[in-house]
Amino acid sequence: MKYTAFLGVRFEPEWFLMDSAEREKFESEHVFPILAKHAQFLTIRPFRASAFSSRHTNFFLVHFDDIPSYDSLIEEMRARPLMANRYATITDNFIGIEAAHYTEGEEKAA
Repeated sequence: MKYTAFLGVRFEPEWFLMDSAEREKFESEHVFPILAKHAQFLTIRPFRASAFSSRHTNFFLVHFDDIPSYDSLIEEMRARPLMANRYATITDNFIGIEAAHYTEGEEKAA
C-alpha cells in the first residue's frame, strides 16, 4: 500500500538565531545522515510554508509503503538535537492512503 504523510514543522526562533553557516553545519551533522539512513524506505518532499499566516514554517510530504519505517524516522528525529534541543517542533502529522477508495485505473468523475 502507498502512504503519504503530511508532516508540519515549525522552526523555532533559536534555529533562526543561528547564522546560515551554523544551520548548514548542524543539518549536515544531525539531520541529513538520518534522512539518508531512511532514504531507501521513504521519499521526502520539502516545502516552505507561509510563516506569517500558518503555524508551520515548513512542511514535508513523506511517501512510503511501510508505516513502521515512517515511525522509525519520526522517533529518530525526536531523539536527535534538531527536536530534542527544540530548534524545530512537529506541528501536524497526518498519514493517508493513496487513492484508498479507487481501484487501479479507475478515476472518480470531477
